[in-house]
Amino acid sequence: MTKDKPDELVVITQGQLDDIIAKHEAFKGGRANGARAVLLHHDLSGLNFGKHDLSNADFSGSLLVGANFEETKLECAVFYACDLRKANFRNANMIRTDLRGACLRGAIMAGANLSEADLREGAYATFDPDKGLTFASDSAEWKKGTGGVDLRGANLGSVKLCGAIATNSNFEDANLAKSTFVKGNLTGANLAGANLEGADLSQCEMKDVSLRGANLTGVLMDYSNLDNVDLSGALTDQPTGHTLSEHELPLDQLIALHQLWLKTQGDEGKKLDLTDYDLRNAPSMVGANMTMLVAERAVWYGLDLSQINLQAATLRSSDFRQCTMTHADLRGSNFNKCNMVSAKFTKARLEPLFFDGNRLLKTSFAEANLRYSDFSGAVLRDADFSGADLSFANFTGADTTGADFSRAIMKDTVIRRLT
Repeated sequence: MTKDKPDELVVITQGQLDDIIAKHEAFKGGRANGARAVLLHHDLSGLNFGKHDLSNADFSGSLLVGANFEETKLECAVFYACDLRKANFRNANMIRTDLRGACLRGAIMAGANLSEADLREGAYATFDPDKGLTFASDSAEWKKGTGGVDLRGANLGSVKLCGAIATNSNFEDANLAKSTFVKGNLTGANLAGANLEGADLSQCEMKDVSLRGANLTGVLMDYSNLDNVDLSGALTDQPTGHTLSEHELPLDQLIALHQLWLKTQGDEGKKLDLTDYDLRNAPSMVGANMTMLVAERAVWYGLDLSQINLQAATLRSSDFRQCTMTHADLRGSNFNKCNMVSAKFTKARLEPLFFDGNRLLKTSFAEANLRYSDFSGAVLRDADFSGADLSFANFTGADTTGADFSRAIMKDTVIRRLT
């Protein structure tokens, strides 16, 4: 263990941590030489805790950025005022876990069980290389609404938060699909842009809550107290704009006519225009050929568009949140000002589209919202990201040669340009 100054965090190795975990599990099992894991004010970033029993362990005030707690038993564990950004809690047992004041921005919590977890306000923990671990419960940022637990962009699909206290917590852009908040307290919580599809918010206290732009499809709110709730721009079971049922022909036939229009260069068939359409209930478009489609301000939320051919399409100001576009061919398309939070572009083609005579059409994401999006392995040569929000986006292994990132917001963006 290393600690050069009294106010510095204690740094330990993975080997030292493994010894502490072994003693803790012996303690839990009532075996000889056991000792409870008490890791207050430690730097445990990037270490692996996975698949062990750390119930009742105390991590108060520690730095755990990127730590792995996958399938770990953390029942009644204490993470008071911890920095847990990008930590992995997938399928972890976090029943009655103390998360007061913890920062969980970008954490993965899919399948975790947080029943009766305590998510009340505490001292908000952040780490600065010069200042060390700081607790900003009185800071201006805290008072502006980032207090409580910070779960912006976290994946909490199917989590159980029955009876959880999450006052003034921030779930902006989080995935809470099929989660259970029954009898929870969400007073002052920020759920703007969150995916709450199929969630159960029955009997919840929801005063001064923001659900602006959230996906509320299939949400239950029976007997909940809704007082001063902002629902502007939220997606519900009711369609936003036109629906495909308004057409005389089904989508597959409309696509066939569009393909004929492409093949005959406009002499036959009909160009497909889905501007202002809500496509959430559309049949599968996996692998469809929709080159040169026009669909501005359309809602594609959550659709699987894998392997789709969508070259030279005009898609400005559309909603592609939570969409999957792996292995898609999107060359030369216009995604300007689109909302694409948590969209997946893994191994997609997004380089320029070349025409006869060496003419080219660049792919553009200018001023698009691409927070938490995944471009790993994608081809992004000469793509335009000017003015886009790329916070927490992942460009691992992507070819970004010549890409324009001018004026882009790149907070905690993972980007490694190919050489």
